[in-house]
Amino acid sequence: MLRHHKKAVRGVAYHRLYPLFASASDDGSVIVCHGTVYSDLLQNPLLVPVKVLKGHVLTHDLGVLDVTFHPTQPWVFSSGADATIRLFT
Repeated sequence: MLRHHKKAVRGVAYHRLYPLFASASDDGSVIVCHGTVYSDLLQNPLLVPVKVLKGHVLTHDLGVLDVTFHPTQPWVFSSGADATIRLFT
């Protein structure tokens, strides 16, 4: 369960090469986290927030609608309800 966003989570994306994932929310932010899963199943996974990305304007109580990673680079693309697509490098 992610508790870093203040409003509903709209999308989650996982990177193919790096242990990163990003979550998009109606609060207008994208949070990039580093995830570690251990081979010992009794130990909980470690999720570390790396960066909070802001730049979308809230429109009709909607923020960031979707998020995806670049296939080879650790870049994040996000689309918002403000009719913009943003690239975070």
